[in-house]
Amino acid sequence: MSVRPPNLSSLSRGKTGLAVLDYEVMQERASALGEAGRMLEKALLDLKTHDAESVAEDDPDQRKRAGLVQKAADAAWALFIQHELSGLSSQRILVKRYRIPGEVLARVGIRTKS
Repeated sequence: MSVRPPNLSSLSRGKTGLAVLDYEVMQERASALGEAGRMLEKALLDLKTHDAESVAEDDPDQRKRAGLVQKAADAAWALFIQHELSGLSSQRILVKRYRIPGEVLARVGIRTKS
């Protein structure tokens, strides 16, 4: 294991250990928020694809669709929580940006028995 000497140049420019830690925490929050957004986008795309395929095949599989709606609702809930943890409060922006359907919003926060 190698040992590096401390980087004192960052301290001389006014960056304290706490400021560096705060910056890293902000980076992690932003990364988690981005990942939650990608998960929601994927869940909404899966739902949209299922709807398009079931209309084309005339085969409405309601249980599978209900599962996809719940998956999208869980992803939206995770995004809403991460959004709040990042210090942002308005979820309307997320609903508009990701075009979250009303039926998905109606399921946000509802847990199903497994």
